[in-house]
Amino acid sequence: MDTVKTKIKNPERIRKKQEQICRGAMKVFKTKGFHAASIREIASAARMSIGSLYDYIEKKDDILFLLHKDILDKIYQRLNESLRRFDDPAEQLVSVLRELFLLTCQMREEMLFVYTETKSLEKKYLYEVLRKEAEFVSELESIIKRGIEKGVFECQKSALLANIIIFIGAIIPMRGWNILPQFSEEETLEELIDMIMKKLNVKFPQKATHTI
Repeated sequence: MDTVKTKIKNPERIRKKQEQICRGAMKVFKTKGFHAASIREIASAARMSIGSLYDYIEKKDDILFLLHKDILDKIYQRLNESLRRFDDPAEQLVSVLRELFLLTCQMREEMLFVYTETKSLEKKYLYEVLRKEAEFVSELESIIKRGIEKGVFECQKSALLANIIIFIGAIIPMRGWNILPQFSEEETLEELIDMIMKKLNVKFPQKATHTI
């Protein structure tokens, strides 16, 4: 994935400082929005001087990309952990669903913000974000296809279902204001898993379980 140009060469220092910038930026974005927020306000919220901040980014648009990248990197990390942890496609898919849902709950404000502001990304960054999202959809589709080949799933539109899973995985950031007063996150997650498994007419092996 494309990277933001920096004046610093130490990768670990860059990572830590860019995370610090993103945390500060989110505090400002939550109250003022992306376009109205100034670099001075972001630097102040991140507890950095403007000069130091510009060692790790070139412009405000870089921060928006870094927020997207952070979420996508975390999604891929959890996907890969699920794939390593299980061999059975049904268990892999349940684990991915659970990890994706929990991540979107933990990063609720960030997820809602990036969904709202994706349109504001520079073209080169938008291309990278959409490409990475498409790769994740493809990975989900591959899990579904493996399940079909093994006789675990029944599905005629695996690409469409993979896209739907990505969308409903972010239901708490998008609809939590209406859902959470009535239902817990765990209840919502179990309902989503049950709905998707029924759609796939899943046949779990004897040892497989919903509560992964």
